[in-house]
Amino acid sequence: MRVRDMNPLELYQLLLTTRKSKAFREENRSYNALVESYTLLVGGRTFNATQWFFTNVCKGLKTGHKAFSVRLKTSYWSGNIAGIGARQVKAVLDWFEYNGYITVYLGNKDYRCEWKTYPTIVKINQKLIDLIDMEDVRLHVPTEGLLYPIVVKDRETKELIHLEVNEAVVQMEEEMKTYNESVKNVLIEFNGEEVPLLEYKRSFSGDLFKGGRLFAHGGSIQLIPEKFRLQYLTLDKEPVCEIDYKANHANILYESVAQNNESVYKLAKKDFDPYKADSSFMQVDEKAIAKHMIKYNLSKYDPVRNLYKKSLMMAINCATEAKARQSINHELHKDSLLDEGDRLYVGLVNPNAPAILEALSEHNELIEDYFYKDYGVVLQNIDSRIALRVIDYLIQEGHTCLAYHDSFAVKKSIKPLLEYSMHAAWKDVLGANTFCYTEEK
Repeated sequence: MRVRDMNPLELYQLLLTTRKSKAFREENRSYNALVESYTLLVGGRTFNATQWFFTNVCKGLKTGHKAFSVRLKTSYWSGNIAGIGARQVKAVLDWFEYNGYITVYLGNKDYRCEWKTYPTIVKINQKLIDLIDMEDVRLHVPTEGLLYPIVVKDRETKELIHLEVNEAVVQMEEEMKTYNESVKNVLIEFNGEEVPLLEYKRSFSGDLFKGGRLFAHGGSIQLIPEKFRLQYLTLDKEPVCEIDYKANHANILYESVAQNNESVYKLAKKDFDPYKADSSFMQVDEKAIAKHMIKYNLSKYDPVRNLYKKSLMMAINCATEAKARQSINHELHKDSLLDEGDRLYVGLVNPNAPAILEALSEHNELIEDYFYKDYGVVLQNIDSRIALRVIDYLIQEGHTCLAYHDSFAVKKSIKPLLEYSMHAAWKDVLGANTFCYTEEK
């Protein structure tokens, strides 16, 4: 069976309990005897692969993971220093699956959308768990947690950049340590099953002044779509509510511009919406939209707003107008290839990227100086600092949250505290919160 063919709820439950395996093996008294005996059962020259198998199984079980992802391409295993061969790995997986110890779900590469690309996942069945002495695992297998809560990656290669530790970095590490400790003190469950070890890191882009958003290590709860989070996620057995900042980056810019031009605040009094630019030139097939909403039982569906929102992000994120136009057209092409139920722009007839960008520039003339300046990574740095202030306010009151960049999930009972914290944090970082708008999902 392929991962992508699974029932959505089962899929997300599996992804939450999946740990990334490594081409690594080691001796450990909790499973050495199993390696010896099962190498004989699997047969052939499979000792290294069998040891790799039990190493990854036990490391995962130690942190509550009941599955692990694995790469099956021969090139990945070629020449690894652990001496683990691709054919041996496949032989070991085939044997354990045939005998009911594991279930293998084959991954896939989806060129239409990255979020529908899945690795091959090996689910650990109860038969294998019963085979392992979990007391020995808890005593002797080291816990592999997050090593570096602050990382900087090269913007082009995405490779890690050496980070010189200074006072600012130490303070950031302490902030993340405090946040991760607060998360550990809460029982996080998805559809009644405990979520394995959850740790956040801050990931910067190029230097410590760009990026810096909070990412759950290994993806974890950030892999789960909004509607599933709200329906199946609980904190200490209590349902969650999730609140986000509306038009986050655009409103950060408006708040900043208003510091030097108080007349800008008049926009806030008029409930100004950065995405609500002129769209009279757009050709929209209203019938196609209506049929789409009926077919997929949607209470609301606004493809024009969806495209304007994405286009404004392109204008802020891209370094040139040409790149923004190219990115919008690429976005539209990708959307046309998606399964119909996943599409965002159904009903739009030949959207004109230059005209959309011009309309957004006219509508947002007070912040258009920030367009086509590659400013998105700077705004991510600002919104990450706001997020950390939100978290700090909650921790001071004995609570925590699950962060999703510009939105936060908390126990429903503390919704008012989250709303207060989001407005206070915005003001702490930007000096005012006139353009701070929040919305419950």
